[in-house]
Parts: sequence; C-alpha cells; structure tokens
Amino acid sequence: MKRSVRSASPAVAVGSKGWRDASVRSILRAADLTRQTRVDQLHSSTRYRSHSVGTFTHTVPQLTACSDEQDHSESDSEKKDEFRPKYTGSMLTSRIISGPFPPPVLRDQSAVVSAGMVAEYMRGVREVEGHLRRQAGRVTQEDTRLEHQRERLEKLLRSLRKALQVNQQSADGRTFRPATTETIRDGADDLLHNERRVLNVLKGELESMLRKTLTQQQVLAESSKQLLDCAFERSRVIDLLPQHGSLSAGVKTYPSPLSQKPDPTGPFTPECKQALDSSSTVLCESQQLRKNVSQVMRDVIKKQTDMHQSASEALQKKITETNRLEQHLTLSSAATRQAIYRKQRQMQCAGYSLGRAMGPVCRADLFCRERLSRPMTQLYGRHSSVGLPESDLLTWGSTMLRKHLESSGKEIAELQFAHQQLEEDMYGKRAAGSVDSAVVRLRRRLVRPQSVRPVTS
Repeated sequence: MKRSVRSASPAVAVGSKGWRDASVRSILRAADLTRQTRVDQLHSSTRYRSHSVGTFTHTVPQLTACSDEQDHSESDSEKKDEFRPKYTGSMLTSRIISGPFPPPVLRDQSAVVSAGMVAEYMRGVREVEGHLRRQAGRVTQEDTRLEHQRERLEKLLRSLRKALQVNQQSADGRTFRPATTETIRDGADDLLHNERRVLNVLKGELESMLRKTLTQQQVLAESSKQLLDCAFERSRVIDLLPQHGSLSAGVKTYPSPLSQKPDPTGPFTPECKQALDSSSTVLCESQQLRKNVSQVMRDVIKKQTDMHQSASEALQKKITETNRLEQHLTLSSAATRQAIYRKQRQMQCAGYSLGRAMGPVCRADLFCRERLSRPMTQLYGRHSSVGLPESDLLTWGSTMLRKHLESSGKEIAELQFAHQQLEEDMYGKRAAGSVDSAVVRLRRRLVRPQSVRPVTS
C-alpha cells in the first residue's frame, strides 16, 4: 500500500525567523554598499573630467575668488571682521577631497589654493606697505614744515639777541654824555632797562620753544624711521607682485586690512597698527606745536616792536627837549654876553669919568681953570665967607664913581660866571643830544621789525 506525499504550502515559512532576518540584513547591507560604490564612481569620474589638468587654464586668483565667494555666501556674518577667509586644514581637505579619495589633480588644486592665499596676503601686505609709506611721507613733510618753522624761530631769536646787544650798546652809549648834569637817570633810561628785562623774558620763551621744536623733530624722525622699518619689513613678501594694477580682474574685493583688527599672522600686524597710531599722534602734536610757535612768535614780535618803539620815542623826545633847552641856553648866553659887554662899556665910561674927576697925576699938569686957587675963586673969597662947593662935589663924585666901579666889577663877574654856566650847560646839552641822536640812529640801523608767516597745516 502506497502512501501519498504531501507538499508544503508555499505561504508557510519553514525556517526560523532569526535565520531569515540575518540573511535579509546581509542582502540589504550589500545593496547599500553597491549603490554607494556606484555614486562614488560617478562622482569620481565627473570630478576627474571637470578638474582635469587640461581645464586648469584659469589664473590662480580666479579659482581662489570662486572659493572665497562660496565661503562668503556660507558665512558672511562671521567674516565681516576678517581680512580674508581663514582656511584650516579640515576646510581645505573637505573642499578639495569631496569624495572617498583625493582626486588625481590633488597636487594642482593644492598649489592653486596656496597660490590664491599667498596672492591675497601679498595684496593686503602691499596695501599696508603703501599706507605705511604714505604716512611716512606725511611725517617727513611735517618734519620739513617744522624745520622751516625752526629756521624762522632761530632767525627771530637772533633778532632778539641782536636787540639785546643794541639795548646794551644804547645804555653804554648814553654813559658818554657829560657827567656833570646830563647823566642823571631819566625816563629813557627806565624804558631801556624795561626793554632789556622784557627782551630777556622773550628770549627765554623762544629758547624754550626752540628746545621743544628740536625734541619734536627728533620724535618725527623716530616715527618716520619706525614707519619705514615696518614698510620695509612688509615689503619683503611683495617682490612678485606687479608694480601697477592687480594680478587678476574681477576678483572679489575684501575689506581693507587697515579697517580690520590687527593680526600678528595677517598683513596688518600690531606693530604696524602701533606705528600708524603713534605717527598720527605725533603729527597732531607737531601741528599743534607749530601753531603755538607761530602764536608765540607773533606775540614776541609785537612786544619787541612795542618796546623798541617806546624806547626810541622816549629817546627822540629827550633829544627834542634837549634841543629846545639848548636853544634857550643859546639865547640866554647871548643875552648875558651882551649884558657883560654893556656893563664893561659902562665901567669904561665910569673909569674915564673918575679919571677926569680926579684930574692929572701931577699938579703941574693942571690947567689954570682946573685949579682951586685960580684968580676967580680968590676974588670970590675976599667978600664971601662961604666956600665954593667945587671940592666937595669932586670928592662926592669921585666916591660915587669908585662905588659904581666896584659894583659894576662884581656884576660883571657874576655875569661872566652865569655866562660860563650857560656855556657849559649848552655844551652838555649839545653833547647829550649828539649822543642820544647817535643811539637812535644805531637802533634804527640795527633793529628792524620782523614778520611771521601764517601756519600751513
């Protein structure tokens, strides 16, 4: 008897579930790996075709610019405070190696990225170097202006020293006046002394400003040297850049490195920042110093001119007074001399009258009419007992004439003494006027007013 064999129903699973799931997982994992391999193969071939060596005909900055534009579009807000994108090792690796393995043009792509970074760095360094040299030029120009200011300051200082010498010569020259009456201290001497005191004060102010100017020039020279040293140090990496233009056209322009924060590893280093800031401060200080020096020079010139004019006007006024007194003394001396001559003539007349009244020395020389014993007087004496007044009159007249001669002699002596004093005073006034006139001519010849040019900023 034959038994019939039953076939298993296809809907009924015979094997265990774990055994089946393990196989299914293996199949799915293999399918995923297969699909990934196909995608990587497609990417690799596409990358090879698009980045082959034959297609690298563009310039280095163009490739760098494309990568830079992508970086800016991805994180624009994070790069506002940076000069250029900071590429790290992982960023560059992810940018060049986008597949499972590096492309065949890895060497060329690495060189392109490096060249782009170097070109951008060199352009930034050239901009910083140019700004440093322009700032050094401004410092040099300011130093030149300060040098011209110093020359004018030294010229004014020489003028003050010369004015002091002229003042001393004026004071010494006035000592040559006659020592009797003309050396008494007057207003002109006070003004000369005041002028000397003010000139010494002004001279001290100018010397102080000159020292400040020399110190500022040294600071400017040091600042210029620091700027040029920084520019020379920056220019060591821009030998390959063209002198004019740029390496490429249409490259995205990044913010100026001077407007960013200093970076020790970037084009704009803290040393450059410190040199630029210090030079700006030095320029402001120098400009302010030039303005102060110009103002001080104006004040000094005004004071010097006023003091010089005051002293010269006082001397001129003293000369005028001296000449006026000399004229009065001349007139008085002439009148005194006339009085002396007139008195001398009177004395001559009185002496002649006294001689006539006394008669001749010898009695034998008397005329008959001059004798008191002449016949007429003898006949008159016979009848009258009263004598004639002739002898009394002669005696009185002789006495009066002698007194008059004595008083006239004294008057002439006094007139001669007064005349001598007038002559001496007139001589002193003439000599004093001559000395003061020489002093005024000396001051006009040697001291001349100065002028100050306006400050050019």
